[in-house]
Amino acid sequence: MSTYTPSQEFDYDDPSSPLIQGTDSPLDAHCYELSDDTGEKVALLTLFLDAQKRVRRAELFYYHRNQLSEALQAAVYREARHIIETRYIGSDGISSTLQVLDSTRLGEERISHNNPDPLYGPERRYPLFPFVIGYTAVVIVLIIFGLINSFAFPASPADSASKDASTGLAEQTQPAEGLSGMAIQEEPTAPLFPPNTNGLPPSKMADNRLAFGMTVRIRPGLRSFVRSEPGPEAGEPVGFLEDGATAKILGGPVWMQGREDTIVWWYVETENGVRGWTPANTSDLTLLEPVE
Repeated sequence: MSTYTPSQEFDYDDPSSPLIQGTDSPLDAHCYELSDDTGEKVALLTLFLDAQKRVRRAELFYYHRNQLSEALQAAVYREARHIIETRYIGSDGISSTLQVLDSTRLGEERISHNNPDPLYGPERRYPLFPFVIGYTAVVIVLIIFGLINSFAFPASPADSASKDASTGLAEQTQPAEGLSGMAIQEEPTAPLFPPNTNGLPPSKMADNRLAFGMTVRIRPGLRSFVRSEPGPEAGEPVGFLEDGATAKILGGPVWMQGREDTIVWWYVETENGVRGWTPANTSDLTLLEPVE
């Protein structure tokens, strides 16, 4: 294996140098260092996230895989999967890809930070003392002004009686206004959205017993988004189902093309009143099942 030798001098204007470009902005990522029972770091789990903190992809780096026992490698992999499955959502709302890599350190070099105006740095902190003093002074001035105004312009008995009468009338009419403003969401007697197969073949993984008006639940240990439109990237996420939670089917289904199977999307209402579209399956799993 060749020895890594860091370069000490660079010519950034050299036209013969290979052209390397970075992204316009850094990717948002979460990193977890995984250690064995002695505290020695043996692997690094990196999760690349989108703007909604969903996992775009995950990478598991073993530092010296050839020096680790198979049992330790398996334990590291299980812990990495556990972190991804229990703490995050996939970019499609259902799953994400974990890449396993063997990382070998080639060398080490000390980098000097000589930029007087870096693009990224610690947030500037402002002392709170001047703001507290200013806020307190404003409050004191307002209190004094209110006291002066109350003594200089006392309310007449007629004004007080009119105010009391208006307050009493408002209190009497308040319950009626509140009742008229209540929105009672009735359960539909017909599907809110018609079925649409999009010309696709029936799904292999979706439970074919599901139908309008049925109460369903997501299978224990699983989790999926409820979205404003059917499809893994359509609309916006409005909620989710996880670990045995139930929902009622109000419309659909809409069939969408998945990776290897037809994905069946149902319009549902969750236990906490959220309405939206959720998948009954993935290409590998059955997500929804009827509540017997």
